[in-house]
Parts: sequence; C-alpha cells; structure tokens
Amino acid sequence: MIIIKDKLGKTISGESISFIETPNKEGIIIPEYIIIHFTAGRGAENSINWFKDPTAKASAHVIIDSDGRITQMVEFNKKAWHAGRSRWADRSGFNDFSIGIELENPGRLTKVNERFYAWFEKEYSKDVVVTAKHKHENETSYWHSFTEKQLETCFQVCKLLMETYHIKNILGHDDIAPFRKNDPGPAFPMENFRAKLLGREDDTADMYKVNAEYANVRNGAGTEFEAIVELKKDTQVEFIQSKLGWFYVYVLFKPGKDGEPIYGWINSDLLKKI
Repeated sequence: MIIIKDKLGKTISGESISFIETPNKEGIIIPEYIIIHFTAGRGAENSINWFKDPTAKASAHVIIDSDGRITQMVEFNKKAWHAGRSRWADRSGFNDFSIGIELENPGRLTKVNERFYAWFEKEYSKDVVVTAKHKHENETSYWHSFTEKQLETCFQVCKLLMETYHIKNILGHDDIAPFRKNDPGPAFPMENFRAKLLGREDDTADMYKVNAEYANVRNGAGTEFEAIVELKKDTQVEFIQSKLGWFYVYVLFKPGKDGEPIYGWINSDLLKKI
C-alpha cells in the first residue's frame, strides 16, 4: 500500500482502493494526529452515502468496512469534518490538523432478554458482543466487536500515514470529545494499537488517583498558578506529561462546568499510580 498525492494507492494484495469524493471538506491541513471512530451505522455503504450528502455536514478521510475494504473520501492533506467540537491536552479544533478513520461498527448495543440490539433495532449474535466498561463511564455495557481483518487494515493504514506524515499521536474520538462521544469504545484495543504504532513498550495508559484529601488542578506547573478545580481523594486522572515535579493530566469522570473535559497540572506528590 502506498500514498500518492495524498491518496491511498493499491492494497498489499494489489487491489485498487476506492476514492469516493465527498463535498464535505475544506482546505489544506498538515496532519498531526490520527483520530479513530466507529460509524455507529447500518453498514459501510450507508456511511459512505451519508458522507456524500452535503446536508450531512460530516465526513471522514477513510472508511474501513468489517471485511477490511477501504474507501477514501477526503485527501489526507484536506480538512474533513469528523472531529466536531474537540480538545485534547492543549489542542482544540482537531478537524484542522487530524486524519479521521471510520471503522464500520454499530457501536454500543442494548441487551433485551438475552438478545443484543443496535440503536437502529438490528439484532446481533452474542458471539460479536464485548462486555466492557468505557473508560469515561462507571458501568459496564455491551459493544460490537471489531473484526481481525478490520483491525489489521486499520493498523496498516495508520502505519503508512505515520511513515508519510509527521503524526504525533493516535487518539479516539472519545479522547478528544470524552463527554460527547464514546467511539471507538472499549472494544477497540487502543492502548495496544497505539503502543505498537508509536513504538512504546508499555501498552497501558498511565492512570493515577488522588492520594490526599484533596488536590488542586492548576493551569500551570506550580502553586503560583490559578486553581481550576479541586479534586477529592481517589479521583482518577490520566497522565499526559510531566514538568518540574508536576503532572499534566486529564480528569476522568468529571466534566467541567461547560461540559468540556478538564485538563491541568497537579503536584505529582499528591498522586498514586493505579
């Protein structure tokens, strides 16, 4: 597989990759991140047709079907409309600098009398159901699994993108819009996937909890910076980076007043690794 003029060429087996252009795109971008989504739809064709509709005001660079077939809809150097209102660490507006990959998958399922249904009322076999807790939720729920072929294709596409562009990280839609979106969800092996692509030995996220009666999250690495929010003991956070004995973290299970995720700095002495 190769990229020619910001479009995917043939697959490893020599098959051509479809390019179906969407009108839902804008100008030139420099890709820095890859964002993984699931379609939460009835099938890849439905998702492609939806992204072709100018009234949808949504699109992605690539859709990967459950059998591994790839459809590209936006050139990798063009802005697709996949992220929406988004923020991660100190970056916001991810449409401006990221590549969106949609994996065909109905997403969260509902269990009714030992049967499993998508939101559009299609029933699925229990063989494809993953029971897991989303990292931003407290209760377990049911999710449709991803196929091996789909995951392998996604890996190869991401690997090629990283070889072609200066990609800094791979994130889920639920990382950049955690209280608004839940894709790709716990059925997608994000940490293992990210570790293999980024060359990290540890494939688990660095999770901590507050180990004091309370801890202030501040907008800078030091007590001289303003406190954003006070966290109670045992509140969980995800580590992003460190500076001068302070950790820049994402606060789990606790949205800000505006519903947006909370990021900030905490004295590392007040945290204990989980």
